[in-house]
Amino acid sequence: MKSIATILAAVIYFVVITGCGNSAKRYEERELVIAKKQTVEVEEFDLYITNNGCGSRWRTESDPPAEIPYCNIEIRYKDSTVYIDGFKPLYIDDIEIAIDRMNPWNRVEDSIPPGGCRLWIKKVVQR
Repeated sequence: MKSIATILAAVIYFVVITGCGNSAKRYEERELVIAKKQTVEVEEFDLYITNNGCGSRWRTESDPPAEIPYCNIEIRYKDSTVYIDGFKPLYIDDIEIAIDRMNPWNRVEDSIPPGGCRLWIKKVVQR
């Protein structure tokens, strides 16, 4: 009776492992809060992200002119360095990096330090 239970447990384990591990895509994502002048290493994505500061600037080409927030984010990935400063997502290989919230107003808001921001990093791995 023990051998039948052992074999049954082994078969169930094998079915669960092969069924769960055989998905077409595996999604990974991470949320980061980065303070002003802080560099964060994101090991699982092989990234170094530096927040050079968030602030506001005037957009004169809009009618009427308006003050808009921005963050100067430096991203080092492998041998390249790229920058993002707005809410438009950045794509590097199979990684998406987007600024979710920023705090350019020099007061603590939504658990984001003054001059800091919150990023979402997502990666889709094809199998």
